[in-house]
Amino acid sequence: MSKKIPITLLCGYLGAGKTTLLNRVLTNQKGYKVAVIVNDIGEVNVDERLISKEAKIEDSSSLVPLTNGCICCTLKTDMVNQIENLMKSGKFDYILIEASGVCEPMPIAQAIETIEIGKLDNVVGVVDASRLVEEFDEGKSLLKEDIDEEDIESLLIQQIEFCSTLIVNKRDLVTDEQMKMVRAVINKIQPTVKVFETTRCEVPIDEIIGTDRFDFETVYASAGWVKALEEAEEHEDDDDDDHDPSTGSGTPEHHHDHDHEEHEHEHHHDHEHHHHEHKHEGESEDEYGIGSFVYYRRRPFNRERLDKFANNWPRNIIRSKGVVWFSDEDDMAYVLETSGRQIQAGYSGNWLASCPPAEQKRVLAEEPEMKKDWDEKVGDRMIKMVIIGRHLDKDQICKDLDSCLDD
Repeated sequence: MSKKIPITLLCGYLGAGKTTLLNRVLTNQKGYKVAVIVNDIGEVNVDERLISKEAKIEDSSSLVPLTNGCICCTLKTDMVNQIENLMKSGKFDYILIEASGVCEPMPIAQAIETIEIGKLDNVVGVVDASRLVEEFDEGKSLLKEDIDEEDIESLLIQQIEFCSTLIVNKRDLVTDEQMKMVRAVINKIQPTVKVFETTRCEVPIDEIIGTDRFDFETVYASAGWVKALEEAEEHEDDDDDDHDPSTGSGTPEHHHDHDHEEHEHEHHHDHEHHHHEHKHEGESEDEYGIGSFVYYRRRPFNRERLDKFANNWPRNIIRSKGVVWFSDEDDMAYVLETSGRQIQAGYSGNWLASCPPAEQKRVLAEEPEMKKDWDEKVGDRMIKMVIIGRHLDKDQICKDLDSCLDD
């Protein structure tokens, strides 16, 4: 098969409007013969016969349910096999996947990219505007002890951060001022995504299928935390009062033979990204108090101290992510990330400083930027995290994080 079959991945928490959007696509397919894969028909109250009828597809096999688990972990292989079988049948020229409301999109996208005869065309996130107002209002709605509420905020962030098209649905349920705040949050989490404000997911179908909008590297690199690091580079001449006095200059991280990161489901991502680390912190805050800064140190975290602080992680931090260094594993680099109240760290490879001197010399010769910023004491070891949130007390957060550093 010479032409790859395009695929749209549809993500969003329960109640956001995914099913409404799915039915809109199926009733107006723009000339495509669309097959649908859903994670759990019962979960989203989708009637298989109704969808098949609305889609004007007589063969009910066009709707393939995955009902035994999360699409992004236990059923990943099953999903890939089912997609390939649908493609090989020759009956369909477009695949639409509706992920479970509790799935992060990145691991699913990576699974899809392993399909040789398919191409991920668009990753569409659907979010509830009224829920965004609640979830991001300084964490007020998260004061309950319900872990599900904490999970929801985390998922909302993941779904906003990793999509090429974002539908902010239920626009009619929020005021204009609230919507401005929602857009400010979105802009900080994912500044380049194409956004549609909708009621009942009324959006042109050609913005959902046949867009050729998704590119893994572009979407990943456009995330707000990556942009914040780039902004930090633009402020290299600014004062640097918050840096640890023992720190040297920032270095590009160089982790050998590493996966990008590890999620809580132990997804190891094959896409390797080099985040260029910078010498100074960048700060920005908009009229709604949504801002970011970069926390940068050349000393390691004490794992026990950081674990203790994580129990009191500031609720107004929406997102943080970066490379970290632990004193009890001096050779290993980790990616630490938080989404709402969820905090996790995944092994990302070994620091160049832990490699044999000959290899260090070779790499430093090949990468002049690393040589220029190499620290004589710690090499490329560092902590460099982007902190994104609302009404952030940068000085206090830095002080709290500094108290987690090893002596």
